[in-house]
Amino acid sequence: MEEENKLRILVVDDDEDNVRLLKAAFQESGFEVMPAVDGLQGLDFATKHLPDLVITGIIMPRMSGFEMIKNLKANVATADIPVIVYSHLGREEDRVEAQKVGARDFMVRGLVSPHAIIERAKQLISRGKEYYVEFDPQRADAKTISEAFDFPSYFECPDGSRMLLKLEPMTGSGTEKTFRATFVCKSNQPPHTNN
Repeated sequence: MEEENKLRILVVDDDEDNVRLLKAAFQESGFEVMPAVDGLQGLDFATKHLPDLVITGIIMPRMSGFEMIKNLKANVATADIPVIVYSHLGREEDRVEAQKVGARDFMVRGLVSPHAIIERAKQLISRGKEYYVEFDPQRADAKTISEAFDFPSYFECPDGSRMLLKLEPMTGSGTEKTFRATFVCKSNQPPHTNN
């Protein structure tokens, strides 16, 4: 059961040493890691296993990292998987191409530590997730908040539903995290959200 809850990272690179380094670092941080030797195998694994994040090199046999990303973005099932291009090439044209094909980040091997890669991966995975908090309008600073934002005192929306506080993780690690907070109407929250 614990294995099912692990975040899954797909590392795509034909450089065995690089894959071994990333695999060890991510596994030590509690991730499940799937290695792939080139873009074609990476595309196959991503489609079958839907990882939480893909880290890829650029130049590989059979299919480049950029071609793999284009294929991932063209598939509805894999289009939203965040991708980090992690390459020994630090050329500006590669950085531009990575952004153009839809990679979320571009990191140059040797210039960033495994810890920095893991922290960035956590940020990218947590983005897009959102949490909804319903609070008691009779408790804490509810009255102060309702006055500050000119909300009805019972946090009632025009349609009669209750206002919720929507939290979207932005950055941070440990207990120091930053969230974007937005008040939304309960009737407008996604149907899969639990309260």
